[in-house]
Amino acid sequence: MEKIPFYFSIDFEDYTHDLGRSIGNPKPESREKALELSYLRAQYFSERFFNGKKITFFVTGVLARKSPELIKKIFNDGHEIGCHYNFHDNINLTTREDFANNLDTAIASIHEIIGEKPLGFRAPNFAIDEENTWAYEELAKRFVYDSSFRTSVHINETLNDGQFDFNGNKLYEFCIFGLPVLQGNFVVRTGGTFLRLFPVRLTIKAMKKTKELGHTPLIYMHPYEITLNSDFWVSWKDLKYLKLPKRILKWARQVQWCKLGHRTVEKKLQDICELFEHQGPMKLLIDK
Repeated sequence: MEKIPFYFSIDFEDYTHDLGRSIGNPKPESREKALELSYLRAQYFSERFFNGKKITFFVTGVLARKSPELIKKIFNDGHEIGCHYNFHDNINLTTREDFANNLDTAIASIHEIIGEKPLGFRAPNFAIDEENTWAYEELAKRFVYDSSFRTSVHINETLNDGQFDFNGNKLYEFCIFGLPVLQGNFVVRTGGTFLRLFPVRLTIKAMKKTKELGHTPLIYMHPYEITLNSDFWVSWKDLKYLKLPKRILKWARQVQWCKLGHRTVEKKLQDICELFEHQGPMKLLIDK
């Protein structure tokens, strides 16, 4: 039986630094060694499950500046470097001017390291929706494709996949799809927390449905999800910048992000790759 094409990518961000910054730590810690280990793990996946085909890494500007040698190595190993914004901030909470400035800073940081501008973009937390057309207008000025839009496989009219025109600038959109469950009250997306914590059959079902509707399935992961030793864990002491209720909540969320389901990822990818075949970096979708 012929396998169904899909694309695997990694939102390459430093969870520890991003969390520290978000809670007000004036000197947030970076975990370069953990990032290196997560890259080795991604390479392992590439060789074992993807026949050595390369991956797209959507890199934050701050990570590029803090770990330039690692980003250069990933690029020199043949992988695609995309942009994951400057910091891991919620774009829906910013202004157009700040958004544009942060895009330019991130692009410049990546360009300085790899010698070329990234073709693709993915927003932190997929935090661009169809109402923020100004964000897509700014992206279309700078990138060839975007992969920030989330949608559901049962609402065909919102499958916003394809090439679009924003004030004369073309932009391809490659969506992240999800499978509605619990009578449509919850959506299981194809990657991240959903892949780690939910049965793999739900991811496979969503990927098959995406293909049936004429689109290419995508799977995304994060560095802290593919390492096995909680390498990005932030201690209770380092959460001191938060008041106690928020500190407890953040600690609980950390358990979910950094400790649950990680050892199931390899077997789930194996199950997926029995039915689907990773095609390579996402830039290959441009020519489809």
